[in-house]
Amino acid sequence: MTMQIDASLLAKTRAEEHEADVWGEFFIPPYFDQLALTTATKSVFITGKRGCGKTMLLKYFDYHTAFSKRREQIPASEIDHVGVYWRVDTQFCSSLNHRGIEEGEWSVVFESYFGLVIAIELLHAAKTIAQSAFQELDEAKLASLAFLSAGDYMDGAPTGAGDLLRYLESLRRKFTTWVSNVKAMARPVLPPGRHFVLSLIGDLRELPELATLSLFVYVDEVENLVPYQRHVLNAFLKHSQRPLIVSFTSKEHPSDNQTSGPESINATHDYRLLDLDKFLEASKPTTFFAEVFLSNLDIAASLATSPRLDIVRSHDRLAERQGPSYQKEVIGIMRKHFPEMSDKQIAASALREPALKDILTRKISKALKDRASKLSAHEFLFEGAAPEALVTLPALLNRETLVPEKVLAELHRFSAEGKGSFDTTWVHNNLFGSILELYRPFARECPLYSGFDTLATMANNNLRNFLILCYKTLEVADLRDEPEAPYSVDIQCRAAYDASEQLIKEIRTFGRLGEQLRVFVLRLGSIFRALQASPAMSEPEQNQFTINSGGRALQAEEHAFIAEALRFGILVEQQETKSKSGVGLDIVDYQLNPIYAPYFQISYRRKRKLEISVEQFHMLIMGNETDYRELARGLARQLSDADAVQLGLLLS
Repeated sequence: MTMQIDASLLAKTRAEEHEADVWGEFFIPPYFDQLALTTATKSVFITGKRGCGKTMLLKYFDYHTAFSKRREQIPASEIDHVGVYWRVDTQFCSSLNHRGIEEGEWSVVFESYFGLVIAIELLHAAKTIAQSAFQELDEAKLASLAFLSAGDYMDGAPTGAGDLLRYLESLRRKFTTWVSNVKAMARPVLPPGRHFVLSLIGDLRELPELATLSLFVYVDEVENLVPYQRHVLNAFLKHSQRPLIVSFTSKEHPSDNQTSGPESINATHDYRLLDLDKFLEASKPTTFFAEVFLSNLDIAASLATSPRLDIVRSHDRLAERQGPSYQKEVIGIMRKHFPEMSDKQIAASALREPALKDILTRKISKALKDRASKLSAHEFLFEGAAPEALVTLPALLNRETLVPEKVLAELHRFSAEGKGSFDTTWVHNNLFGSILELYRPFARECPLYSGFDTLATMANNNLRNFLILCYKTLEVADLRDEPEAPYSVDIQCRAAYDASEQLIKEIRTFGRLGEQLRVFVLRLGSIFRALQASPAMSEPEQNQFTINSGGRALQAEEHAFIAEALRFGILVEQQETKSKSGVGLDIVDYQLNPIYAPYFQISYRRKRKLEISVEQFHMLIMGNETDYRELARGLARQLSDADAVQLGLLLS
């Protein structure tokens, strides 16, 4: 039976695209208990790359979700952790700087502004709690509560919850207007941030039912704040304790630890550092990714509940999901949805395509001609020749160390007996790269970019990237009128190309260096693609580089560029693999994120690397087109002129 899917729900691959209330849409990650956020007694600093699940996690702990109207039962203990998710308004916070006002004065202003924002959220939270299934507080009780402390900070401030909320929201609007007119208006008086929020919490705690209320503020993307603002919030973090605890999230590990006073913060005493990327990597992420996709399919099919949704939504069933039989079942379902072909099957399938077989024949003929061999391509393409061996012939026949007659003899032996050089090394080392090279001039839909395990590898432990790959597959399947799983290999690899292209276009939105990062990816991917086209393919599957030579050290701006590329997940930092130069072990390898591989038709597997100098790296990231093409010619000196042209194909 066909399951009707609401595709608009599946298009939401970013937490920001979801409503504030994500009850029923958040699935308990396998590392959930290790975070211990609800029982925290001090701040946390949560880090992780784009798409790792930071924002969705915080929305789950936010009061909109914790006290959701969709939640039928809410335990009394929920009041011990009332979460507020506050995403930094980068543009507005950046305007609270300079403009004829000293930084010290801005610090006081920002602290008061932050306190005002959180106070408003606290009152909204109280209203939400009163309207929820939480038994201890209803709207009548909240209406009877007087916030007597408000008048101590602001003359004439109302004490009723609703009136005070409207008063503070009006004050915020006045403050916003002043920010736009700092020279023309008198600054509105704001209450002192920390003390004001603590006083309102104290007023709420006057109700016996709310005596244990604690407010947990999660500031998202704290790295985007102006430095002095970061220092103000660092001070909030340093002095956090129940009933008010301020925590941060960031794409990068904390680097600016200064507070607005003489102190600084550190992970030992002031906060716990929680790296979600590391938690996810250690917890079999492919199973969790599969659960998220399958659960979202149920939601998109308008299933309010299902066996899958029941288990992934329940904290109590987390241990059950760690069992090998359960995990095998989930992975099995995904492999049926997203089937793959083995490299050997792909080779056999390719040779059944007349156009691909013709490409292979021409490549073999050219290699034999270049080697001045008397053999013909027809002699290699004999009846019964093993397809997985045939596909590797262009690479092998272009190697001067291999005599064509010997390659032909080995081909006969392997095709007849399954033994010899093809069996021991040649197929294993060259088949994947040879398939890529065979399909490259033929079509964008190379079958190597299909299969659940391949999608997970290309996603590189990033949930958002994985979901984009899966949802693109459903989108392409629908366009081709084949909406039901299993999804064909052709559909999957077309979707992989589309997803990769979309994510490359998105790079230009990545911070202040967005466009420079996008050009860098296009240049690097084009170089790897052209190097793959080397006839001898002596270095197949290059998708990494290392900077291990040059006449100088990396400069500050080059280090900053690498840091940005790592922060946004464009590059993946790796421990050094085998180096030809034998230079020391402290050299770092940088892999181009495998999610971009389908666009360039290069390998997503971590295999070979390109060794470049500091000067070459500078030209790659900061050089103009002339500089880049000079670099490309130098790196591709072993290529033919026709192959070297590939270095410039993808830069438009």
